Amino acid sequence: MPAQRVFTIAEANALVPFLTETMTALQRLYRESKAAHREVQLCEAVGQGADGRWIMEVDHREATERLHRAVEQMKSLIQQVHEHGCQIKHLEMGLVDFPSRLFGEEVLLCWKLGEPSIEYYHGTADGFAGRRRIPPDILRRAARPRRQRRAM
Repeated sequence: MPAQRVFTIAEANALVPFLTETMTALQRLYRESKAAHREVQLCEAVGQGADGRWIMEVDHREATERLHRAVEQMKSLIQQVHEHGCQIKHLEMGLVDFPSRLFGEEVLLCWKLGEPSIEYYHGTADGFAGRRRIPPDILRRAARPRRQRRAM
């Protein structure tokens, strides 16, 4: 297993446009998959005929195909996010974490779909409930071009 990537705030911020697009697509596909799954269940609730075929066979097949397509597309997008080293924590909320170091400790930078940039972090065991704002002076330093930054 490859070593876990450790992000700077600037590196995590550079991924926000990609994550905004990807998490938006994932949420759409998730809604589509839930709708297709409900349709499959409704078709199955109608039952099978005496010949053993679904009474609503065409609808069942189409809904099943939509469900499988949505799931495969979701898998591909999730893999792309993971390949960048990011961790999807909650799909419906659009939460993504980035392993990082602040104050000499391992933390997770925390981003939520709709936020313009990385502004929060939490301990590795704290989760969203432990989310805290990154101090403004650290955010200012992270926003400076690389050559002007001092070690954090």
